[in-house]
This record gives sequence, structure tokens and C-alpha cells, in this order.
Amino acid sequence: MIACCTFDAELLGPTFEQHPELSVDVEGIDAGQSVPLRLFFWARGVAGDELRAALRSDRTVSAVEQLSSTPSGTLYRSIHDASLPTVAVYNAAIEHDALLLAATSEGDGWNVRFRIPDRNKLSAFCSHCEQIGVDVTVASIRDHDAAALDDEFGLTPSQRELLMLAWDRGYFSIPRDTSLSELAAEFDISQQAASERLRRGLWTLVSKTVCEDNASADCESC
Repeated sequence: MIACCTFDAELLGPTFEQHPELSVDVEGIDAGQSVPLRLFFWARGVAGDELRAALRSDRTVSAVEQLSSTPSGTLYRSIHDASLPTVAVYNAAIEHDALLLAATSEGDGWNVRFRIPDRNKLSAFCSHCEQIGVDVTVASIRDHDAAALDDEFGLTPSQRELLMLAWDRGYFSIPRDTSLSELAAEFDISQQAASERLRRGLWTLVSKTVCEDNASADCESC
């Protein structure tokens, strides 16, 4: 089951207060015995020097390091103390078998999409978050998982992954916030390969949704 929820968590809150134009996309999150919570995220909308200064003074951040920078955003790795409620939320997610798929924020809460076994687990997880002191709003629930969605629309996993990244990075925005070459670089493939994969994915989506007739030729998996 896929659930989309909004968490009223204080993570990076002071930085968002300083820079309301900031937007953040989480690329990865993990924890270990010596690291209560480690976050990898893309930041956009704020100049690098200004943002680094804000992050280093952010009381919710124990340490932060810039890992990469592109015209469309900057990748950071941050470490967070165990006393932060967000760390307890992450631990609760693990306890209830929830897997983070995506998380974004523009300072008005964290919008999170995750996979969780069933509605009972989701209800228990939300109750756990409320007990911690983090408000949760469930925006949507999809009972079939991402694999079923791929089967429904005929997308290969690589096509779906590229389409999702293109959407998240603003490739379909007007004007575009990223280029095809930048998308290709993130997958470590050529621009030509990215173009073909994106075109095939879009062709499949249109043929399965907008058009009544399915095209006779099969798209090559890539």
C-alpha cells in the first residue's frame, strides 16, 4: 500500500524560517548505531553560501556537508540528533514496516510518500507519531503498490524512475528547471539513452491513458 502524508515536523524548520523560498527534496535517509539520523537532500531556491550558513546555525541540524551542486540544485548530507522528534518518527516508521519513497518540503510541513503493508499499520504509525508530538495528515492511500501501477500503465521500472525524476526536477515545467543532460547524468547514462527512455515512457503512458487505441508496436524495455 502507498500512503501520502503531511507531517508537521520541525526538521530544518529554522532554515525554512530564514529562507521561505527554499524547497527540499529528500534523496535518501538512514540511521545507525552512531548516527541517529542522516539525511541526503536536494535544496533549491537559495544561494549556496546563504543556505550553508543557515543550515550550520539550524538547531535541528548537528552537522551538514555539501556533496554536489548542479544548475538545478545542491545536494547536502545532514546529521540530526537523537532528541529530534523527527528521529523518533523515522524509528516509528521502521517499527511499523514503512518504507520512505519520497519526501519534500517548502517549509509548510513535510510531504512524504511511503510504502506500508496495510491500513492497520498506517493507523498505528500515525497514532505513534501523534504520541511523539508530530501531527500527521493522510492525504491519500493507494491500495495497489508501485509495481502494480507499472503493470497497469506498461512502464518498465527504469522508465517510471526517469519520469518521476523528470517531474520532481521540473523537466516538464515552463520554463524547464532542468535539462535532459542533467537527468541523464543523475542516472549515469548518455543523453541519447535518457531521451529514448523518456520518449518510450511517455509513449506508453499516452497510449494507455489518453488514446483509446493501443499502439501495435511494443516498446523496447530499457
